[in-house]
Order: sequence, then structure tokens, then C-alpha cells
Amino acid sequence: MALAGERIRSPALKPIRSSLALLCATALLTALSGCGGGSTPDPQQVLDTALSRESLLSPPIGDAEVVVSSLGFEDAVLDSRLLEVDRDTNAEIREALAGSATDFPGEDGDAGLVGLIDDLVAEDSGELDGVEVDRVSGSIDVDGLVGRIRPLTGQPGAGDSESIPGVGELDQLENTLVAAGFELFAAEDDGSLERFDLILSLDDTENALPPSRIRFSLTRPGE
Repeated sequence: MALAGERIRSPALKPIRSSLALLCATALLTALSGCGGGSTPDPQQVLDTALSRESLLSPPIGDAEVVVSSLGFEDAVLDSRLLEVDRDTNAEIREALAGSATDFPGEDGDAGLVGLIDDLVAEDSGELDGVEVDRVSGSIDVDGLVGRIRPLTGQPGAGDSESIPGVGELDQLENTLVAAGFELFAAEDDGSLERFDLILSLDDTENALPPSRIRFSLTRPGE
């Protein structure tokens, strides 16, 4: 029996202490790796880089595809269709995403879509069609979004802008659009836009059904 203050010398204790030390060191290094340079990117920086005019409008701008999907419970795809987008139309879409407040009159005064985004968060990074990507998501101000679309529709208040097919029913959109969100995928290496998902929630006040959710996914052909 050991007396008070007496050390117990046992060969079995040495490997136990070594294992505990190794375990503590591993835990400390793991914690530091998450707090240092950081594996989680700053969502605002990812967004600003991907939707910058320099990134969106740098040549070459090629063709694109837009997949329009009707979403159900837990974002299950109920129906979808593929729209081919030529180079010129893709350039117009990218111009709209990065457009200035002059292109899209509004009270926020910020460029393009960035000034309409709230609740921005970083999602889990991963791989998209062989490209390592950072992923961010957020909500979009509904009134501001409709206001940004109006100059493109030829509707009253749109000035001399020409109507673009597919967005001519602005009045219906104003009456049914109850929420808007997005998900953005940007390449880890240079921050360029790989995919952009716009999710709209449309509610028909004449029925008691939940709002319909539609996702528009802009990608490169074949991705």
C-alpha cells in the first residue's frame, strides 16, 4: 500500500500515459486544424467572387443548359425539363446576375443579385462533375427580385426594354411568388461559377395546397 505522497512505479502505467498523451495531442491538432486557415470558406467571399463581373463575364462564354424542375417533399424532383441556352443568351443571364444598379433600378443600390441576398450560409463542400467546389446558399428578397426582373419583360414600368420569352407573365409572378432562394457552386481553385440554382416558391391563393416549388439550375452543357 502506498503512503501519502509516495509515487507508484508500474511498467503498465507508462504505455497508458503515452496513449493518453497521444490521444490529447491528436484531439488538439484536430481542433487547431479547424480553427487555423479554416477548411470552411467565407460564404460572402465565395458569393462575391462567383458573381463578380470579372468572373461571370470573362471570356470565353459558351453555351449553357437550364434544368427546370418541379420539387416535392424534401426536394424530390417530380418533373423536369431541359432548356438549351445559346452563348448569347447565356451572356445575357450572366450580365443579369452581375448587373449594376443602373441595369436593374432599385433602392438597394447594390450590384446584380448580391444586393438581394439574405441569410447567407456555407454548405458542405464537395465535388461537382469532377470539380472540387465550395457551396453557399441563402434567401432572396422577393420584392427586389421581381423589381429586377421587370426591366427585362417589357411590362408597364419596364421602360424601353424588350420582352424576354418566359418572363412575360410578371403580374402573375408578383401575385404568386412567396419565397425565393438559391444555391451556388463555385470552383475551389479560382472561385468561378460552376452551377447556380434559383428556387422559387409559388402559392395560389385560390387553393389550400402548399406552395409549388420550382428550381432553375444553370450549368454548362453536359454537366
